[in-house]
Amino acid sequence: MRKYSNEVVDIINASEINLNSISKLSGLSNAYLTKLSKGNINLPGKGKIASILLALNYSISSINAVLAKYDYRPLNHLDIPELLANNRRRKIEGRMMPHYDRLYAELVLAATEHIGGNKVVVTNGPSGVYQPHRLYLQKEYQHEEDGDAGVFLLEFASSVVRDRLDAFRAGCKSGYKNIGYICCECFSESLERNLKRVVQEANEERLTLLAQYYANAMSCAIKFPHQHQFHIVERCSQFQFLMQDVDSESPKVIFSGQSPHAFANPFDQLNLEGFSTDAPSFVNLFQMEIAMCEQSVNKKDPRNTPDGLSEYIYSKFVKWDVGAYYESALQHLLSTADFTLY
Repeated sequence: MRKYSNEVVDIINASEINLNSISKLSGLSNAYLTKLSKGNINLPGKGKIASILLALNYSISSINAVLAKYDYRPLNHLDIPELLANNRRRKIEGRMMPHYDRLYAELVLAATEHIGGNKVVVTNGPSGVYQPHRLYLQKEYQHEEDGDAGVFLLEFASSVVRDRLDAFRAGCKSGYKNIGYICCECFSESLERNLKRVVQEANEERLTLLAQYYANAMSCAIKFPHQHQFHIVERCSQFQFLMQDVDSESPKVIFSGQSPHAFANPFDQLNLEGFSTDAPSFVNLFQMEIAMCEQSVNKKDPRNTPDGLSEYIYSKFVKWDVGAYYESALQHLLSTADFTLY
């Protein structure tokens, strides 16, 4: 019987991350990784190799190069279900784990969404989970040197995003709360920037998707105000972040970056200098930030009511002579009392 390379074991050892942490990051069992590290598994499964390397921020091209040493073909669409299943078992526990690229961040966000529980998001607009799938994917992902790997990256990212959005919608139907704190200046700048760009470019598809995004958020707030809350705050948070399962003994923090009132990117995204953790010292820091946001809510501001915030968004669309896009998208969702999103 052929003796295969110890490439994956060498990579694990070189990472200087213990097996317990790699188990949490990859969704694979500690028992399996222990057997692998001791040389008791000659040929690891293709999906298991890929999940380990994805957890360690390896690019798709690099993963394919390692898979070739085990006589596996490059990653393809048939591998996606196993990769998603492993990622759902990922645990956000212990020390701070950095996010080095967009795909890794999306994997963490998808895994976090499956945890469930109430959520708080501090950012410059409604959470990205209210975005239609096609709009969510209009972000810049890391470059792959190999063209086929680049094609798979986008296909896989699409599946990861879909998995996250599906988990979000299931959570909404279970009654979990989604609370957002939005800097008034950041929100205004974000709306103006996006609408100005799509109008100037005459990009009707993106304009439609933007209208659907805001309509998704506002229809939820109007129909289910206790569950979907958006608070306009009169301060710019030092952090943009998500805290999942906020009412549990171990909330999870996903920190995406920091860039108050600075927008150089045409899309609503920040350079990923972020991390995920449930370490108490970090959680306490972000809980303090949430408390400061709560204190900065001006309850007299009409935007701090669902109808008032929707009117504000509509006024921005009207300013650019595209009010009908938002009005139509919102009215379609409000035509039923059921939970429905684009």
